[in-house]
Amino acid sequence: MLSHVAARKPRLATCLAALGALGCAASAPVNPQNPSPTPPTTAPAPSGQATDEPATAPAASPAAPTPKQKGQGEDPRLERERTRARPPRPNAREAADAPTAREPADPVQEGAIDAPPPITVTPQRLDFGFMLPNTNARGTVTLTNGGTAPVTLLSVTASCKCTTINDAAGVTIEPGKSFVIETELSGAPMQGMRRSQLKIIAKGYARPVNVAVQGEVALPVRAVPAYINLVGERARAGETIIESTDGTPFRVLSVNGKPATIVPQEAPGDVHPRHKLAWSFPEGEAIGDFWIVETDHPNCGLVDVRIRNANPIKRPVLRMREYRINAGRIDPVEGVRIEVQSKDATTPFDVVSVKGGVACPVTAELIESRKEDEGMVAVIQLKPLPDVRGFFADTLIVGSGGKLQELDLFGTIRPKPEGAAAPAPAAPAAPVTAP
Repeated sequence: MLSHVAARKPRLATCLAALGALGCAASAPVNPQNPSPTPPTTAPAPSGQATDEPATAPAASPAAPTPKQKGQGEDPRLERERTRARPPRPNAREAADAPTAREPADPVQEGAIDAPPPITVTPQRLDFGFMLPNTNARGTVTLTNGGTAPVTLLSVTASCKCTTINDAAGVTIEPGKSFVIETELSGAPMQGMRRSQLKIIAKGYARPVNVAVQGEVALPVRAVPAYINLVGERARAGETIIESTDGTPFRVLSVNGKPATIVPQEAPGDVHPRHKLAWSFPEGEAIGDFWIVETDHPNCGLVDVRIRNANPIKRPVLRMREYRINAGRIDPVEGVRIEVQSKDATTPFDVVSVKGGVACPVTAELIESRKEDEGMVAVIQLKPLPDVRGFFADTLIVGSGGKLQELDLFGTIRPKPEGAAAPAPAAPAAPVTAP
């Protein structure tokens, strides 16, 4: 029996040798004339592990390279450059008024003419000019069919949720006739430009007709530019223009309660319709969210300029119409009434106070809480303490349903400028049609 087993050993060795030869042939270089899709069977050495094999260039392969993990072999300067190039992220207040991220898809039309419909638009740009914060502007856009055949509108859409229009889908405009689109642009709490675009698509025409819609939300005195940008490695000093939108001359009394740095201008005196102010934020100095200019303009005591900075974003507890309250000029005797609105409060407001307590120069009293179409509204009376004058900034706390929300509050306690008429209450803007 042992001899029988011994006789099998040479044959077994021969088989093993043949299998080994086949394995070597599989790993040998492939003949270009007879390519083989079989990849190399030898696995690369793990990262960081030594190997005795000579270094060779990797063979071309359609497979995607392994993604580089953050921090592995990457120049830290590249990360700094990407961070520097990244635009500032809007906070919750600005995002609420941002244009919609994606417009609705255009209707698919087979065999449509590669041209816009023969429609004349009047005006071609609907510009509402200056709009007070939290007010709406209304106007019209007239579409006139200048062709020889009827034109049927498939859709009329606005690129921004700040713009509302009447339904025009399915409307047919006969030759020589017109159709009017009622347009309303809502004014945001914060100052700055509001831009939108109407896209008009007609049946049988592949290209739309576009109408620009715009307006600038501004107080009777505005800042140019409307904000100061300190995000990233931007300059920490600069200049801002403060000017009246109606041309009324005024004085600059303070900036954040301190003397203003006014850039001298050619005309003498300190009463002008336009001032240039210098600002500076030294390294290491705390930066607030607002740069607030106090004026003696009869209809605008305070101009609040937002500062874009790296401060943490305040997460809202209650979804409010706005998170900063510019109380403007407050009469030293009568005080002023303000309104705040929450879009998701389900119960009346029951808490109103100022965070500064006795250190704040005004007291806050809840006068009324009522429900409106856009949410719950609180009417609050701000009453100055005796013999207090000038600018102040504090935090107003409002509560509803057990939730408390902090709001930035600022104002100036000053008597009405002599000879100035009492400012009329803010009203919705009258319909405006651009030329």
